[in-house]
Amino acid sequence: MASLRLLLGLIPSTAKIEQAEKALITEFEKLNAFSGSETLKKFTELKELVTSSSFLSKKKEIESFSFKASDEYAKEKEFLSLQKAKDIVLYYRTVAGSTLKKFKELDGSEKISGYESLQKLVSSMEFREKMKTKEFKGSDDDKKLQEFNRLKANPEIQDYFKFKKSKEYANFLNIDGSSKLTRFNELKDYVATTEFKDKKAYLLDKKRFEKTDMFKSLEEYNRMSKNEDILWYFKVKDSNKFDALKTRELTFSDEFEGDKLDTKTWLTNYFWGDKLLKDNYTVGKDLQAYTEKENFEVRNSLLKIITKPQKKEGKVWSPDGFMTKEFAYTSGIVNTGKSFRQKYGTFSAKIKLGNPAAKSAFWMLSDKITPHINVCRTANGKVISDFFATPEKRAKGSIGGKYANDFYIFTLEWTADKLVWKINDTEVLTQTNDVPKEPMYILLSGGLDKPVNSMTTMEIDWIRVYQSKK
Repeated sequence: MASLRLLLGLIPSTAKIEQAEKALITEFEKLNAFSGSETLKKFTELKELVTSSSFLSKKKEIESFSFKASDEYAKEKEFLSLQKAKDIVLYYRTVAGSTLKKFKELDGSEKISGYESLQKLVSSMEFREKMKTKEFKGSDDDKKLQEFNRLKANPEIQDYFKFKKSKEYANFLNIDGSSKLTRFNELKDYVATTEFKDKKAYLLDKKRFEKTDMFKSLEEYNRMSKNEDILWYFKVKDSNKFDALKTRELTFSDEFEGDKLDTKTWLTNYFWGDKLLKDNYTVGKDLQAYTEKENFEVRNSLLKIITKPQKKEGKVWSPDGFMTKEFAYTSGIVNTGKSFRQKYGTFSAKIKLGNPAAKSAFWMLSDKITPHINVCRTANGKVISDFFATPEKRAKGSIGGKYANDFYIFTLEWTADKLVWKINDTEVLTQTNDVPKEPMYILLSGGLDKPVNSMTTMEIDWIRVYQSKK
């Protein structure tokens, strides 16, 4: 299980680790005497806090908040617009007035239904023919006609039908119970809440960060940063930091300094695909076809492996054999199966994995499917380090997806009795059983096992392999 510091993002920054590689430590007696002090302990805690990616991200987030860019602003703006809308204004004027009330009191009443029945009667052809006869005058039908005319002249009935035919009533029917009215009322209620008012006030406050505990920690850190003892300690510490490097030697590295991939070092294919099939292929349920060149870019000392939506026909392998199908995505894979293999040592790379929902990986194989070591990979929104001794035996360490969105140094320390996975020198996973005993080669790959909406890129700044000096 990943440590709490790792889950909280309180790990050393990538930049500091790389800087530390260039420094040496001197004056060990003074350094050791000060290293156990409460002053240094407090400063170290503050430094780790205020220089952590989570702190910097949170500080940037708090300082960059803008009311105009917020959901609250959008909702208030929408509310004010609806509040001024002619149909909404007319609707509430209608609701508040007496005309609608009188209309509703009459609507469906015996008075209206009686009038409408008489209207239907006197408008009929049969009734009109009766009106032409001598017998009509004084008859029951004549009385009904007189009753109709009396009701027709009734101001209350006239007002009823006038309102029923009016644009005002049509607007009322259109708005009443509509999604527009529902939305208006939702927004009206929301902007009146304490929650909304507090959020708005917070977003409009230009000094919001200065009111946080984070600011207090940063102020204390800045004050302690000027302490003479601390300045001396870190000056000495940084100048003697890498004595441990004397115990190891570099056996493989690629800084990607050129403008293209070194194909003498890297195969742009699976090892066995190159050796036996002489073609690229995809494994299992992966959604991408691998290409030889299209999905690689070397620029500004970075190797980029690009996974993108692109239809391409390719081979896929399953336990039943190979078949050809059309893929909706393409990506790239490289390995050192021909050029470099090593048993034991430190395997390290500075990588920005990219979209955590994709399937980017820095991994290791020998000549069979297992053992299979993932120094790091992305899957299901997380960064994972895991190990398959056999297809059935697995060890796994999982951390948050935030470690995919920036450059981090992913490391495997492999000895005869232990495998240790690290991110920026922070332990992720340790395995002491089924430790591989055969030389393994390096793979870097992109890909997908679930669709994504856009291109995603895995970026590798450098890769280095060390072994202990004999």
